[in-house]
Amino acid sequence: MQGLGLSQTVLIPVVVAIVFLNASSATDVPRPLGVSLAKASLYQPRAGDNSWTCLDGSRSIPFAQINDDYCDCPDGSDEPGTSACSNGQFHCLNKGHQSVDIPSSQVQDGICDCCDGSDESQVVGCPNTCLELGAAAAVQRRNEAELHKRGAERRLEMITKGKQMKAEREARRLELDQRHKEQVVLRDEKEQLKQNAEALEKEAIDIFKAEQREVDAETAQAEQEPQQMRQEASLSFVRYDTNKDGFVEVTELMVDMNLDRDRNGVVTIEEAKFFLDERERVDLDAFVTLAWPRIKPLAMLAEGLFQPPQPEEVVEQEQPTTEGIQPTPPMPSQEQADLAGEEEIEADEEGEEDQYDDEEPDVGVGEASPDVEEVKPPNYDPETERLIQQANEARNALQEVERSLREIEQEIKEIDEQNSKGYGLTEEWAVHDGQCYNFEDREYVYTLCPFDRASQKSRNGGAETTLGRWDKWIGEPKKYSQQKYTNGAACWNGPNRSAIINISCALEPKITAVSEPNRCEYFFEFETPAACDSEAFQAETENLHDEL
Repeated sequence: MQGLGLSQTVLIPVVVAIVFLNASSATDVPRPLGVSLAKASLYQPRAGDNSWTCLDGSRSIPFAQINDDYCDCPDGSDEPGTSACSNGQFHCLNKGHQSVDIPSSQVQDGICDCCDGSDESQVVGCPNTCLELGAAAAVQRRNEAELHKRGAERRLEMITKGKQMKAEREARRLELDQRHKEQVVLRDEKEQLKQNAEALEKEAIDIFKAEQREVDAETAQAEQEPQQMRQEASLSFVRYDTNKDGFVEVTELMVDMNLDRDRNGVVTIEEAKFFLDERERVDLDAFVTLAWPRIKPLAMLAEGLFQPPQPEEVVEQEQPTTEGIQPTPPMPSQEQADLAGEEEIEADEEGEEDQYDDEEPDVGVGEASPDVEEVKPPNYDPETERLIQQANEARNALQEVERSLREIEQEIKEIDEQNSKGYGLTEEWAVHDGQCYNFEDREYVYTLCPFDRASQKSRNGGAETTLGRWDKWIGEPKKYSQQKYTNGAACWNGPNRSAIINISCALEPKITAVSEPNRCEYFFEFETPAACDSEAFQAETENLHDEL
């Protein structure tokens, strides 16, 4: 505290001396009230007619009409020292402190706006506080200068680190570019190998499928033959079973002259028994398995020629060796034979159902349902399997190269995005990318992750609300004094949230305050050594001294 008091004591006389030197030079230039020293040359009468032209060039008026409390110029430039023009400006000289411009409407309004009281008449009696304010401002600037000096040392460390990170990114970018070119060439090679392997694979599979279709057709035909044979046998059984007792007997075969093996015009008992496997009679199953295989070749030879004799013809014909043989009835129609076959099949199915009615399904724990058939891969021949394996290897090799390419391109994109963010003129902001800082008030915990996002979360818990995502630098006139974050979560019946980050110099990065001056628009006060540019601050101070 003693050091601070001493600096104030030393600094005040210096400031006072500067003020009076500038005041002396300022009074040497005559100009109307409310005109700054910089614009003094614009308020000189024209030689000859003593006229004056409005600053916007719209008209000329007598020089004596300046500050006559009547607004003659559209731009209000003729009344810098009165409140006659609503769009005019009054310059507070504020000797000993910083000069400012105020709206002309604040002139002679009974409120002391200028620290030297020049905006009000002597009747109001505004005290001149410029020396005191100037001295306090000088102390503040000295403290800020010291802060910038100490912060600049840390900023220099951030610059060194930021430049190192940039150099690493650039080196990595060059490496990735080279790898990308190599991977593109390799991808083209793998693509060609894949196409060649797939062409051989397709050819082999097509051949296999064609052969398999032939095998399947033969298998299907072979599977159909027994069923077809049974249907044919059933049809013949119905035809031969003339008495409909469910059996085919020797006498019932003796009427079919196609079975006359020795071609003597008579089917003997011995010949008929031959076809019945030396039995007197057979049922349907025995007929299908024993008799029909012997009868079928003869039936096929006489197909279309055999006509069973009419009943009356059979009665009249003498059969000396087959006394008591019943005449063969007319051949049943195909519809009747089919019906008999269907009845037989239905009977067989009913028998099978009855056989398994009382059995429980044998499905083990964890086994697939019997209704779901497991799809098995085709059983390719070894050569086709080899070609398929080669094609799979070629596809996998191409996929691996493409995956590597995507990873390279993603990393290149991330590096380019980092480079486009703008880490300051000397990369001092780079170290903040990837870091997050918190600030708590009575209701919320606010988070700022520079170059990424700003958010808030209730101290009582709940989901985090995004206030905005990194957009750009918007500082004026100092670009790197403000950041903007946009496209945050939508407000209820309102716009998307956004955040403005006001940045100032400090020795440690931290958020000092958060406010919401407008609905869904947030302002963060953020301090960081990255903003401690001692050279820029010194230049601003020198400009201020020049103005004083």
